[in-house]
Amino acid sequence: MRLAIFCDFDDTITRTNVTDTVLERFADPLWREIQEDWLAGKLSAREVLLKQMPLITVRRADLDALIDSIEVDPFFGDFAKLCTEENYSLYILSDGFDFWIKKILRRALSAYNGSVKKIPVFACGLKLEGEKASISFPYFPQGCAHGCATCKPSLFGRLKAGAEKSIVIGDGLSDLLLARSADLILAKNGLREYCEKQGVASQPFSDFLDVVQIIKRLKEHHHD
Repeated sequence: MRLAIFCDFDDTITRTNVTDTVLERFADPLWREIQEDWLAGKLSAREVLLKQMPLITVRRADLDALIDSIEVDPFFGDFAKLCTEENYSLYILSDGFDFWIKKILRRALSAYNGSVKKIPVFACGLKLEGEKASISFPYFPQGCAHGCATCKPSLFGRLKAGAEKSIVIGDGLSDLLLARSADLILAKNGLREYCEKQGVASQPFSDFLDVVQIIKRLKEHHHD
């Protein structure tokens, strides 16, 4: 069975939102007011990051130390291994930043000795220039109506081509845009609540052990 699996990063693979953790530690407190405007729907995801990220002042060593302390779901590596073994296409789509997503993934998958394929990451760009963060939006296409930081719907449409089933794994606002288009939604937190309210079918999960079991069952049913 050819699966295309689209996975969120913050609060899904990690236990916390990494961008918020970095802002909490290293940004001017003004970032919280900007966050309130975003939660109230006054700013798009892209606009909020353009306002918040310049408020950060951090040395590389301090940022690296914080990123190294971020907890990852302990079963994510098993899930990534399953995808490699079954040749499922796994993509990470995130409004977060490649700088720390790739670093955290390397750590999370370090025990697998290269047996796990490198997972394609589609996220915002971040470089440290001195003690300031310079950001970019490589996956924000012209004409994106949602104001995404990373336009998940356009990536989803392009990357799922050729798959028999598409699966979305996520927890929040940016995953809502994919909820109606996927064949299977594995949801927690805000995404779960949205699916319930809107009558969109989804399966709850609490960690990637649940995800592994759901996907194994899907494969068994496919063979029945």
